[in-house]
Amino acid sequence: MHAETVLNTVNRPQVMIKMMKYSNLYKRLFRQALLALVFSAGFYQLKAQDPLFSQFYNNPIYNNPAYIGLNAGIRTRFNYRDQWTGLPEDFKTYNFSMDMAERSIPGSGGLGLLVTSDKAGTGMIKSTNIGLGTAARIPVYENMVAQVGIMVSYAQQSVDWSKFVFTDQLNARYGNIYQSAFEAPSANRVSYPDFAVGGVYRFVETGSSNSNIQGTLGVAVQHVFKPNQSFLGLDAPLPRRLVINGDVVLEIEQGRSSSYRNYRSNGAFKFNPGFQYEKQGEFSTFMLGMNIYKSSIYFGVWLRNQTFNFFEANDAIFTVGVNAPWNKDSRMKIMYSYDYIINTNMNTAGKASHEISLVFEFDQFSLFGGSSGGEFNPSYRSGRAREMDCCPF
Repeated sequence: MHAETVLNTVNRPQVMIKMMKYSNLYKRLFRQALLALVFSAGFYQLKAQDPLFSQFYNNPIYNNPAYIGLNAGIRTRFNYRDQWTGLPEDFKTYNFSMDMAERSIPGSGGLGLLVTSDKAGTGMIKSTNIGLGTAARIPVYENMVAQVGIMVSYAQQSVDWSKFVFTDQLNARYGNIYQSAFEAPSANRVSYPDFAVGGVYRFVETGSSNSNIQGTLGVAVQHVFKPNQSFLGLDAPLPRRLVINGDVVLEIEQGRSSSYRNYRSNGAFKFNPGFQYEKQGEFSTFMLGMNIYKSSIYFGVWLRNQTFNFFEANDAIFTVGVNAPWNKDSRMKIMYSYDYIINTNMNTAGKASHEISLVFEFDQFSLFGGSSGGEFNPSYRSGRAREMDCCPF
C-alpha cells in the first residue's frame, strides 16, 4: 500500500502537534509508529493506492493507455519519484515507458511498453508491474482525432516481514525493545494480471499565421477487474483508479509562422495549462497548473489537493526543465519537480518530494517502415493533421 493513502486516514494535525512538544526520542518513536500504522493498515484495512506522479504530462501511458502512439515516431521516458523525504524510510518509484506510432497499419495508434517499480522504505514492500499496450486511432476530422487503448500487465508484490516494526514492539522511553506478537505468514509474494482501458481526444486549431492551439482530453480506468492482491489468501481487491486529465498548448511565435516541428525556434512562447483528477476507492486528488516554454527552458507551477478548493491546497509543485533538440525531428527533454507540502503539520514529518523525468523523442521512427503521416489514412495528408501528430511541448 502506498503511504499517502494511510496518512490521509489518520488525524494528522492533532497527533503531530502534540508529538512536536516532546523530545527527539519521542519524535523518532512517533515516526516508527506511523510507519507501522502505514504498513499494517495495508494488510488489514486493505485500502491500497497506486503511486502518483506530479509530472503526469511526462508519463502519459502510465495513466492512460490511449496515449500510446498519439504522437508520431517513438518516445521513451524515464521517471523517478522520491516521496516524503522527511520520513525515516521514504517511498521511491521508478518508471520506464516506451510507445511508438505505426500509421502504416490501418487503424493503428501504436504499441507501448510500461515498467513500474515501487519500493516502500528499505524494501518492506516492493511492487513491480510490466505491461504491454496498444491503441486504435479514430480520425474524427482533419484537425481532430480520437484514440482508444488497452494495457495488459503482469503485477507482482513482495513483502519482507522481518523489516516491519509493529506498535507492540515500541516502548515510550526506550524505543524498539519488545518482541512482537505478530507471526509472519509463509506467503511473502503475490502475482496477478491487470488491465487498463482508456480513451483520448485531441484537436488542433491554427488561430493565425503566428499561433497554434492544441488541446487534449483523456479518460482512463486502471485495474478494471479489481485483482486480488492479498498476501494472506483473503479477499483484498485492488480498487479501480479513475484518471481524467487534459491540457491545452498555446504556441505563439514572434514575427514568423508557427511550426510544431521547429524545435530550434527561440522566438516561441508555449503556454501549457492542464489538470489531472484521480480517484481510487474513497481517495481522490486533483492537480491544476501550467507549464511555460521559452528559449528551450521549461518552468511550471502546479497545485495538488484532495478537493477542488485550492485555497487549502496540500502541495505546491515547482518544475524546471530543458529541451535539447538534436534536429527538427528528435530531441531530449529533462525536467525536475519539487513538491512542497503546504500543510504545516505534514511538512514537519514528510518534508518534500522530488521527481525527475528524462524523455527521448524521435518523430520519424517507424518499426515497420511506414510513413509517419500514415499511407492508409487520408486525413493525415493535410498539414493540420500532421501538426496534430507532432508533440508540441
